Amino acid sequence: MHGALSFLILALRLPYSNQVMLTAALVSCVLAPLVVWLANDGVKARIAAVGPWHPLMDRLEGRFDWIEEPRSNLLDYDLILTPDMGLLPVGWSKVLSNTMLMGRPVRHLAEFIEEVEGRTCLEHFDPQHVQNRGLTSYRTRKRIMDVALVVIALPVAVPLLAAACVVIAVTMGRPVLFVQERVGLGGRVFRMYKLRTMRPALPNETAAATNSSNADRVTPAGRLFRKYRIDELPQLWNVLAGDMSIIGPRPEWRLLSEAYSAELPTYSYRYLVRPGITGWAQVRGGYASDLAETRAKVELDLFYIKNFSFALDVQILIRTIWTLASGFGAR
Repeated sequence: MHGALSFLILALRLPYSNQVMLTAALVSCVLAPLVVWLANDGVKARIAAVGPWHPLMDRLEGRFDWIEEPRSNLLDYDLILTPDMGLLPVGWSKVLSNTMLMGRPVRHLAEFIEEVEGRTCLEHFDPQHVQNRGLTSYRTRKRIMDVALVVIALPVAVPLLAAACVVIAVTMGRPVLFVQERVGLGGRVFRMYKLRTMRPALPNETAAATNSSNADRVTPAGRLFRKYRIDELPQLWNVLAGDMSIIGPRPEWRLLSEAYSAELPTYSYRYLVRPGITGWAQVRGGYASDLAETRAKVELDLFYIKNFSFALDVQILIRTIWTLASGFGAR
């Protein structure tokens, strides 16, 4: 509104004061975020979850009133959440339609939780949720952005990578790279490269696949590389080769991927986009080392696949910078 008013004054050549206009612009920049904060966070919304008890209600953490039986007046609430309409007893349809006519928003329980937590419930995910029409064009635009980001990163990445290779060669010897088969776009298997951060397994040690099982084998230098994700730098080559993207679901080891696909039917939808060096699951949840953590990670990945956009990619890049600076989620 302030910008529209300023444009109107300039367009109509009305008399104005530079000092007043600049002061007003500064006040607008301060007050606008304050108003948004008060509207969203400053005032606690009253939420009602209606119908039979649903397991997803546990994730609301007590911030709601549960109304099991239909009642005529829901106007005391700012938001009404419902499970699948097929689960609601007869009588709720009329109550909810009247509530909507009175201007109260009625939303699906799973969609609300998805928005709040930034993750998609596995039980609620449906292939129809994926933006099929924009998927191909998104991959094309993403590919252009990936190449540009790699070129921009090279002046910093190459010296870091060279120094890390020297440290690994001196402290652990050759090879300096760890190569493993990972699953990428469309389920295609490719060879992913990382800097070696662990000493070789001893004869009495099991060749485990998870980071947590191998924690005692990580060298001091390797721990530093992992904390600041320096060990991931060789994957810039995977990005240039088209196997990976800068942003996307983290590629999993082929054998683990097959096991997770058997346990989690929605796991394979991660293959709709190129895997990434960083992603929504990495900046929100870190690494996963077991089925329970992987389930939570898949929920984050599905949220990204369902809501992919340039704005979300920019947010992930900003969060990645913070992750690199803080070492969040390193193992």
